[in-house]
Amino acid sequence: MATTGSVHTEGADIVYDHEGAGPLLLMISGGGGAAEHYARISGFLAEHYTVVRYDRRGNSRSTGDTTVDLDMAQQARDAVAVIRAMGGDEALVFGNSGGANIALQLATDHPEVIRALVAHEGPTSPLLPDADTWLAFADRVYGTFTAEGAEAASKVFATELVGFDAADPQQARVAAGEMTSNAEFWLAREYLPLATFDPDLGTIRGNKVAMVTAAGRESADAYYARTARVQADRLGCPYLEFPGNHLGFIFEAASFAAALREALDDLTSGTAS
Repeated sequence: MATTGSVHTEGADIVYDHEGAGPLLLMISGGGGAAEHYARISGFLAEHYTVVRYDRRGNSRSTGDTTVDLDMAQQARDAVAVIRAMGGDEALVFGNSGGANIALQLATDHPEVIRALVAHEGPTSPLLPDADTWLAFADRVYGTFTAEGAEAASKVFATELVGFDAADPQQARVAAGEMTSNAEFWLAREYLPLATFDPDLGTIRGNKVAMVTAAGRESADAYYARTARVQADRLGCPYLEFPGNHLGFIFEAASFAAALREALDDLTSGTAS
């Protein structure tokens, strides 16, 4: 059973849920920004970790100024605030999609709070050799949102999702572009800053953060899987293949949790390769 808390930072109340016992593991959400995205996998991880998942500012239960665009540095500071609120000096960190991008910003600005990091499918499109294609795609998604609304934009965004099982009703809804929680805010204020994020990999490498990047086996050559491979190559860190697709932590929670635990164990023992 998770316990809920909150921390006030920079004009926002950041609400978080935590459960389990052991080393602190911070889970950072991407699009939709909701702690609930990690509810299923947390049940498998809580046996080994104190798992904390939070609603990013402006999303779900958390407050904040919803009239301004997402600020990556502030998002990183929010992550630090949650770690501190949990009584930690450092944490194991997992981020998926835009949450992986925020984790990379955390590794840039606050490496001292990261014990080990797994960045799963962070869509850092500017790093790709065909970056122009994917930056244009981001513009198309946002342009559709401004012209036609969140439902239409969500459907455009979903056209580039890879590896979702049409026979699984929940996965089929994602692949069809069904709107998720906080979709309006995500598209209005968060999507472009996350989709066009160009991480400072040189600084991260110099900070000597213990980390791996990862992508789902079913994600194949999706742009957000290719970015994970490019990140690993430029950072000189391992790249791992995890179970499932972009949302493997939901649809294959047990096996994804096992892979995440193995990656974190290897990183903290110094055997990641």
